[in-house]
Amino acid sequence: MHTCPRSRRGRVAGVAATALVLTSPLAACGATHGAATSSSGTPAIQVAAASTSGRTGNPPVQPAGTDPSAALPTIESFRTTPTDQFVVDYPLVASGFPYKGRRAVTPHQGAHVNFEQDYRQWPRGGTAPSNYPPIYAVADGVVDRVTASFDNGATDRYGVNVTIARDGATNWDFEYSIEPMVKEPQAGFYAKFIAVHQGQRVHKGQIIAYMYLPPTPDNSHIHFELINDSDNAFAAPAIFSPEVVRQFSQRWGTQGYDSRSGTTNPIPPCMGWKLAADENPFGSGPLDHL
Repeated sequence: MHTCPRSRRGRVAGVAATALVLTSPLAACGATHGAATSSSGTPAIQVAAASTSGRTGNPPVQPAGTDPSAALPTIESFRTTPTDQFVVDYPLVASGFPYKGRRAVTPHQGAHVNFEQDYRQWPRGGTAPSNYPPIYAVADGVVDRVTASFDNGATDRYGVNVTIARDGATNWDFEYSIEPMVKEPQAGFYAKFIAVHQGQRVHKGQIIAYMYLPPTPDNSHIHFELINDSDNAFAAPAIFSPEVVRQFSQRWGTQGYDSRSGTTNPIPPCMGWKLAADENPFGSGPLDHL
């Protein structure tokens, strides 16, 4: 199974953020903490009937001087009113696993969606980014960060952070680290796969990006988690309805185990497993599963 060590990051802007990222010890996958950049997407198309209906188009620009994240719900609200929108269409998920906390046998600070292995079927119907698998906003929010490309040595990735909740001065971002697991074919190639821009309001079900799947399979996946910008901590993305969790867990396959010796110690349906207290977004202490 592909593994990707994580590191915490500082939330700084502009050139300083870029410098921080390029010297970070992140390895094969994880947070796409590069400098924020902007790009625009092409009109969205659906590729699987199982998807929750999406909404596309750019919402109105906020009046000058307003904070678009001010009206967002608290993170606690997702405990009682979870979202019914998953990251991608379920039929495209070949395998995966939930966020595995520091108390796990095989900790991994982020959930994974791994794509079907026959990448040769992509793109479908043309070569535009919209002919690749769509990636959805899991909740209403504001785009906090767009990373058009992140140099990770042997591979490059791209990503989007969407602020979906706010508790006082603390923002909660849902982070999508989109990882084709290849080097970017050429400069600027990944930018066109991103369909939103920094500061844009997005709605649950809206397509925010497309998953580039290279011709040669190599564990292309999306790594996702929550980030609390108050202390830059990663937390389990436990904001989904029981039905979403059930559907996702049914597709984990042989990766749905917390073991170093094969298919032992199965993980029950959840979005967070063996969490330390600070990995529980609801502040209710350490939990075995959430």
